[in-house]
Amino acid sequence: MRFLSRFFAPAISLLLLSCTGGEKVIQMPSLDGIGLSGHYAGQIGERLFVAGGCNFPDKPLTEGGRKAFHDEIWALGDKGWDLMGTLPEPSAYGAYLCSGDGILIMGGANANGSLDKVLLLSAENGVEELDPLPKPLEQAAWYDDGERLFLAGGLSNGEASLDILEYGDGNWSVIGTLPRPIVQGVATMSGDTLFIWGGFDPSANEAVTGACALNLKTGEWSFRETDITFVGSAPLDGYAIGGCDPEIFTNALGLSGEELHDYRIQAPEYYRFRGELLQFKDGGWTRVASSPHLARAGAAAAFWQGGIVSVGGELKPGVRTPEVWMITLNNK
Repeated sequence: MRFLSRFFAPAISLLLLSCTGGEKVIQMPSLDGIGLSGHYAGQIGERLFVAGGCNFPDKPLTEGGRKAFHDEIWALGDKGWDLMGTLPEPSAYGAYLCSGDGILIMGGANANGSLDKVLLLSAENGVEELDPLPKPLEQAAWYDDGERLFLAGGLSNGEASLDILEYGDGNWSVIGTLPRPIVQGVATMSGDTLFIWGGFDPSANEAVTGACALNLKTGEWSFRETDITFVGSAPLDGYAIGGCDPEIFTNALGLSGEELHDYRIQAPEYYRFRGELLQFKDGGWTRVASSPHLARAGAAAAFWQGGIVSVGGELKPGVRTPEVWMITLNNK
């Protein structure tokens, strides 16, 4: 379905919250009352687009609700969010980034399993289907250095993938193997080193802190320590928004039955989602801004109008928010 060719300057509400370093968090129009996680976001032309995602639309997770996957494509206009089209099929948890005047979506998942589709969303051509990934892949880390595109880890139809995939010269190739499974990792680069920050390890049933670092010239691995995990963080070209608490997330992986139900019914503050925008700089992470409105898991992130936008995400397990927030950046 082709996008409409209308482009408006969207209205922004006037709720401003001060952050560290002089940045501000600006509340924008909510996503038409729809709370999503695992969705995709980016700028096409002058407009902010959001596509796909998943939620529990009929009944809450705590009442036995079933997860639904979505195919809608939305764009922010001067009167709110406009429905612009649909993806070829429902999709969430894929890798995504802005590419030229479009949004590239790689892999993902829906109720039928992991996806290998690669899609390009653009104002000119709508939704184009490109050559697929070498295998179905979801919840992988991704990074684009301007010449090469990397996908690392994730799941392929329920099985952990250890592959480091690189796209260059029109082809995908496997350039390395992760030392351990990492799902929902965040990828960054410094010089010739590709960092894959955890994430969680489904084989060990634990959140991963720190990074596996691959020297792209020598093929050697090293490790970098941090005290946080990037499970649930929204990555964006060296930035990361929100994410889970490693201790609480790890403890939850071992729960079942009544204990799992009790875990899911806690107030949002219990889960200690990280309300921060972090930036990877000089080989490490620094805090750019902090706000309770960034304490989300599974939000989508995009550069837009000189800032970074955080769209939706979980307030707590199973509960999504339609709220959209933009963080101004003094250095942009």
